[in-house]
Amino acid sequence: MRKAVLPSIAATALLVVPLAGCSTGNVMSLEPGDCLNADDLEGNEISDVEVLECSEEHTAEIFAQVEHEGDEFPGNEALQSEAQETCDAEFENYVGVPYAESEFHYTALMPSEDSWNDADDRTSLCILTVDEPVTESLEGANR
Repeated sequence: MRKAVLPSIAATALLVVPLAGCSTGNVMSLEPGDCLNADDLEGNEISDVEVLECSEEHTAEIFAQVEHEGDEFPGNEALQSEAQETCDAEFENYVGVPYAESEFHYTALMPSEDSWNDADDRTSLCILTVDEPVTESLEGANR
């Protein structure tokens, strides 16, 4: 599962907690280009989301991932800082305009201490969010 932690200017960070098994909607199986609904990211703990075709109405899209290093859990603040740095840098590459000029927002999905220790989870995800549903990928949207 993932749970919300300290919000930042650019993103609200979410944490992952491991699951006993993997399903197509398991947050640990998400990757850049996957589309979903931002409503699936609400709450303090997130374990499964419905992955949608980007041609279906959706309000969120994975645009980058961050591979964290180390054996010991570095803490939520360190993960959030590293995730935000990468998400900020990758935003323009994916969307086509700098974050400060975009109409989109983003959030980060990060490993929890449990998923770090129990599932060897070292990946944070950068997720675009939009206010109104779209029916196409946001990659190269230039807005």
